[in-house]
Amino acid sequence: MADEAARESERLDYLFERYIQPFMENVEPSIERLVAKGVMPPVPMHLLYFAVMGPTSGLIQQPLARRFGRPEPSSDEDDLHCGQVLAGLVLTGIMRRPAA
Repeated sequence: MADEAARESERLDYLFERYIQPFMENVEPSIERLVAKGVMPPVPMHLLYFAVMGPTSGLIQQPLARRFGRPEPSSDEDDLHCGQVLAGLVLTGIMRRPAA
């Protein structure tokens, strides 16, 4: 996907129209509700997409992750923990803390 997204092509059009755009259209109402409640700042959808999808590379690009020190092999529990840590990092950066 990273390779396909780096150049204009019919393949990218296909991936965007069939998978990415429908997914984002399903997510957008939830994002709008979070913004309306003041829990999340207004963020253009393209930036939100990359803020969320970028960290997933830590789960799917395991050969690169191992070069940074990720243990091999990883268990399902290890993968779940990594996913939770990555999600926490993203949400901490995106969500606002309630006023005291």
